[in-house]
Amino acid sequence: MLKPYQMSSVIITGPNSVQESVIRELHNLKILHIVEHSRNELADIGKPLESAGKLSEILVRIRALTAALNVKKEENKFELKKGLLEVETTTKKLSQEVNLNLEELKRTEELISKNEAARQELELLKDINVPLEYFTSYKILTYFTGYVKNKNSVKVLQEQIQQATEKFMLFDSVVKKKSFIALFIDSNIKEQVSSILQNVGFVPAAFTNIGNFKRNASDNLEKIENETKKLRQKKEETKKQLGKLGNEYKDFLTAADEFLSEQLEKAEAPLKFASTQSSFLIKGWIPSDDLSKTIWRLNKAAKNKIFVHFELAKDEDAVPVKLKNPRYARAFEFFIDMYSIPTYKEIDPTFFIFLTFPIFFGIMLGDVGYGVVSLIAFWLLKKKMSKAKNFFNILLLASFASVLFGFLYGEFFGEEKILQFELPHLLSRVHDMFTLLYISIAIGVVHVNIGLIIGFVNEFKSHGLVHAVYAKASWIILEIGVALLALSYFGRISVSPLIGSIFLGLSILMLFKGEGIKGLIELPSIFTNVMSYARLMAIGLSSAILAVIVNEQSKELFHKGGFFILVGVMILVVGHLINIMLGLLGSFLHSLRLHYVEFFSKFFHGGAKKYQPFGMKY
Repeated sequence: MLKPYQMSSVIITGPNSVQESVIRELHNLKILHIVEHSRNELADIGKPLESAGKLSEILVRIRALTAALNVKKEENKFELKKGLLEVETTTKKLSQEVNLNLEELKRTEELISKNEAARQELELLKDINVPLEYFTSYKILTYFTGYVKNKNSVKVLQEQIQQATEKFMLFDSVVKKKSFIALFIDSNIKEQVSSILQNVGFVPAAFTNIGNFKRNASDNLEKIENETKKLRQKKEETKKQLGKLGNEYKDFLTAADEFLSEQLEKAEAPLKFASTQSSFLIKGWIPSDDLSKTIWRLNKAAKNKIFVHFELAKDEDAVPVKLKNPRYARAFEFFIDMYSIPTYKEIDPTFFIFLTFPIFFGIMLGDVGYGVVSLIAFWLLKKKMSKAKNFFNILLLASFASVLFGFLYGEFFGEEKILQFELPHLLSRVHDMFTLLYISIAIGVVHVNIGLIIGFVNEFKSHGLVHAVYAKASWIILEIGVALLALSYFGRISVSPLIGSIFLGLSILMLFKGEGIKGLIELPSIFTNVMSYARLMAIGLSSAILAVIVNEQSKELFHKGGFFILVGVMILVVGHLINIMLGLLGSFLHSLRLHYVEFFSKFFHGGAKKYQPFGMKY
């Protein structure tokens, strides 16, 4: 429970002729954590199996189809009856259908985009009754289209052009509160008119999408809108067809992805092996309990053509760690995975988190009503989000602890009385906060010292008894010294302060011996760690007071009657809902902090690799 599974290092070697059989059996066993080989003078890296290229190509196509059809990977019981042959033929057929629809969709979207650009240009010209074929290049005719500042600029422009020539046509309209103009002139005076336009702040607008249109803009607008409507309908039909294909083949695509990923993993496995021209070598780790069964099955698969060497893990080995916890505590490995995996020789703190995390959570949330609401919410979420079941199992246990502490505090949605009946309780958070503060600090003392004891055991295993005493027992002696000094000073015990001073001085010397100057610098940290547990009282008290405020505000409105009753109910529901969410978040984060910072800092090193056997899905 406190130690991981015992591991053995394994070396498997044999001729290349049985390599594929060995890979297949290892994949089925899901037991060997492979240590990747690095190329050296003695052996090269192995080559993937011949099927790897083909498998990789089909897998890429499967995933492209999955993305194109917007298929979400879900658990399904679809079975591939003919294996790779079925995957290959179905993928080819599906790819053709999907590609045809995607090409059609692309063409339709391009036409819609082109029509939309033309529509925007036609909107500018709809109030100008000029045939659209005029907006083309002529040798003797030049046109300008664009915006000027305002209506007055149009008049100024007209007057100045009249002074230059009588052969021109000027049209104007208001588009989005801007003055739009279309000016047609003789090409001979193009440069002169360009200067005039600059003087009135002309901003040109190009027309690049209406070159093939006839008649005026108004006539073409209706035509284009009708075309666009039909194109959008066609686009939706194509999307529906793709959606239909997605629904029809989603189970196949998911199953094919899993199948190909599995086959490709086996085909590429030799890239992790050592290899010569005629043989292969696999290095890895296997739980010692499974060693004999594994060797027997590998020999059977390879027809006794392989050699397996094994030995127990040594102190200097970088051993992958497989945590070993009882089923009821296994969910709390979530916190270890999130933080760091303990080394092979360290004590696994999962069981301690299982014991204390729900208690800390319950102390802070501590309300029967809040606990029941969170229990129901997390139970429903667990049903919908099965992949996060370990996380929700933690929260369910923590919510149950909140209900228990709610009975201890006698609180139900912040109320200590229901219908004039006072709820039985052992401790009131609102009225006995100093008692709760002392209890919280006492919990901190116990929790931190458990961490120091675990640290002592870890140091004893790694560096021997002397170092363990200097590095970890010194902190406990320090606490004893401070406690004796304080109790004797306040007259709580009839012991000379000299004894406390001796303990204190001895602990400082031990710390310096065990951890050097770093230990002396961190002397105050033990007390700040313990005082940090005061948050158990503070977070819980803030939640309880907020609940009382919500209840009092609602009661005042209930007494007013009428419409105020509805307002009071809203305040009651929303207020408690917000308080529950804040309580859940605060209780979770602060409980986690007390473990990661105050508890783990006393013993935990971590940094090991997690045991990940070949063939196992993650």
